[in-house]
Amino acid sequence: MQMVRRRVLATAFSLALLALVSSGGSGRAATDPTATVVVVASGVVPEAEMLGSGNYGYADYGLVLRNQSLARDALDVTVEVEAVDGGGQSITDSYTTVTLIPAGADFVISGALIWRGLPELAGIETEVHVGQTAPRRRRLPPVKHVSLTSSGRVIGSFTNPYKKPLPASATIYGVVLDSRGRIVATGYDLIDAVTRPGATATFDILRTSTTLQNDATTSVKVSVDPCGYLVFTRVCPVPGAQS
Repeated sequence: MQMVRRRVLATAFSLALLALVSSGGSGRAATDPTATVVVVASGVVPEAEMLGSGNYGYADYGLVLRNQSLARDALDVTVEVEAVDGGGQSITDSYTTVTLIPAGADFVISGALIWRGLPELAGIETEVHVGQTAPRRRRLPPVKHVSLTSSGRVIGSFTNPYKKPLPASATIYGVVLDSRGRIVATGYDLIDAVTRPGATATFDILRTSTTLQNDATTSVKVSVDPCGYLVFTRVCPVPGAQS
């Protein structure tokens, strides 16, 4: 099975004196025999200062994933993000499991990278693995009324489309893109409350620069993982994603 590795290199970015990394590449994609999930956009925004009096480095990252199969849903999708220095050496990594990416759909994730010492972040590399697939019929919680507030928050609402309650572990991911399609800010949060079938709830995530609000061409993408860390437990409402 061929593995394609994509490195995202850091470049200067003016917002809040941060560096922006962005790419439309595919990342390194691993497939099951009937589905492929690839990275179609990625970005990392390092913090301007080190954490803990300079002992730790920190950066936020965001990815846009796409299930290229039009006939198969991807379940148990594992995403590895590896931070590398200028010499291509790994300085830290992060793993995220996504419950479901429906056939032909995009899904955004975001997270944090923390490393010890002085290595300077030069970029990130990604690897995606699809745990299993199933015939197309599953859906994610629909998201509506998404907007970026003047204070730099992403707000909106989601609805539980399942016959079972949406657990409090369900995770909301968001990314902000500039007019060139580059990811310039990220955020995520748990819904923190059980949502009954058919109910709608609001969310409020992602503090970022207010400069983004003033850019009329800036867009926001939000996805809801319906199970979060409780994927493959009995409380997960997605068919085929229970233990």
